[in-house]
Amino acid sequence: MSKVAQSIWYTLLVAGLLIVGGIAPAMAAPGEVDPGPGTYPASGQPGVAKPNSDAFTDTLIDALKMSGFRVSQGYPRLYQFQDCIDYTYPVLRNCLSANPAAPYVIPIVKLWRDEYVDPATANAFGYTDPGYSSIYRLDPREAIVIFGQMPPAGRYMSLQTLVFSKHGKWKAKDYNYWANTPDLPIPIQYLFQTIPPGNAKSQRVISASSLADQINNVVMERQSGYAFGQTRYFIITPSAAMDGVVRRALQAQGVQDGHIFTQQIPSRDDFGPIGPLGMGKNAVEFISAFRYALPVDPVAAQAWRATLPLTVLRVRGTGGADQRYPSLTLEPRTANSETYLAGDLRKLVEGVCASVSEGADLTSEDCEQSPPASTFIPDMVHDLGWFGPYCRSIEMNCMVDQRESSVYLSPVRSLDSGQVIAVVGTLATETRNATYVGLSATDVSMMAGVANVLDSDFMGLKGLKGSADSYAGRPYDVQNTDKFFVHYFTKDCAVLKGVPDGEENCSPTDGVQPAIGDPALRGMFSVVLRDYIAPGTERGPDPSKLLNPRMLTFTKP
Repeated sequence: MSKVAQSIWYTLLVAGLLIVGGIAPAMAAPGEVDPGPGTYPASGQPGVAKPNSDAFTDTLIDALKMSGFRVSQGYPRLYQFQDCIDYTYPVLRNCLSANPAAPYVIPIVKLWRDEYVDPATANAFGYTDPGYSSIYRLDPREAIVIFGQMPPAGRYMSLQTLVFSKHGKWKAKDYNYWANTPDLPIPIQYLFQTIPPGNAKSQRVISASSLADQINNVVMERQSGYAFGQTRYFIITPSAAMDGVVRRALQAQGVQDGHIFTQQIPSRDDFGPIGPLGMGKNAVEFISAFRYALPVDPVAAQAWRATLPLTVLRVRGTGGADQRYPSLTLEPRTANSETYLAGDLRKLVEGVCASVSEGADLTSEDCEQSPPASTFIPDMVHDLGWFGPYCRSIEMNCMVDQRESSVYLSPVRSLDSGQVIAVVGTLATETRNATYVGLSATDVSMMAGVANVLDSDFMGLKGLKGSADSYAGRPYDVQNTDKFFVHYFTKDCAVLKGVPDGEENCSPTDGVQPAIGDPALRGMFSVVLRDYIAPGTERGPDPSKLLNPRMLTFTKP
């Protein structure tokens, strides 16, 4: 069979399968033209891949269109730290605590003709061509389809879809509760935000809240085998019928069902319905992001990011039963208990207090015999209760919550006057509670991660492993130091020259602040500790079984 004949045969086969899919195609309204693939993005845009035009994609699109479904083609875009500075903060006044450990890949979709487009969020996550957007609404019978070659071998990759914004307004009691909470890890101005920012009359709020567990590399491997470097397919949809439509279309072209993953948009969560869906002004907006971290071969990873061999489609139907997915369900999380290390952690904190006070001539109220509760860094979900359903119930910005890791958020502290922040805690990779660990400093003037250190050495940068070893011998005599880390953040690490391994285990913050952000919060930082994916599970470790890290703030006498 010739390639042309084979393509026609596939198209007819897929079209026949779609007609029995239980959902009617979306026919263009009178006078309306199917938007089609539209204008392709400019090839000169950095970190942007052109829409794929290959036999597989063309056949898939043709078959869906032949059956009457509306299909448009988008493209993937790399989202990096510079995009936060150039686009996200100027538009949203908030960089949403973007993880500095890796850039994100954001699917850019083509907007439907009847889709409301909020001018206040244009280019919020990087420049997009006219008629395209990183933020999208969903018809009840629509699917976002992403497929292509996964990145080269690494320690982590995942796809997550969030409610980006919703129609609503918070109550004063909810705002006041968190505004009056001592040592709030995130300034209140970022937790309750309108679109446009600061518009008191706005009835639109930023939600940035999770909808389900993420599809990560462990989920992929358990269903389809080793996934790095392989071709995989993802469907994001609120409709079981549309999931079936796309699956049958892919299978008709020879795709194994096990290689297809669906991210379900649930109809409700523990606090109420998720919606409304649709193209209207008051409908929920969504955003999706693919994250890839700690590649084995950084050169190969950079090549993948430069080309982004991924295809992005929107498929829309109409009619038939509304088969919304049921309530949000989350998998249980587990961990190895770290309680047996509690005494060693206290002794290590005492050792750090002594070594910094003596070696750097600094003092700290956090080193008193009865340390204040503020030295214990709370977990975002376990201690603060911030997760998707709760945040949506009070119209709070959830700052991209997720359950792939325990996420510890420290109180906000200033480093402008030479203060030194010491972070002391268990190293979850060594207690068998994480696949990898990332410790970062967030510049709260714009809520963006600006400094990061990983559990082990990476690309010439020293990791957290072994950073507590100098406290094993006299005079500190701390046990199990291989299970802990000690790390410092300050403007100039030279101040720690007299502290055991102080300079070596320090991240300087001087010079990392861009010249943007809230002037009232310049020089203010929050520390974030993330323990990713407990070994043997698909999720982050259960924080109730971990020891909260400690943060000690030292100042000049």
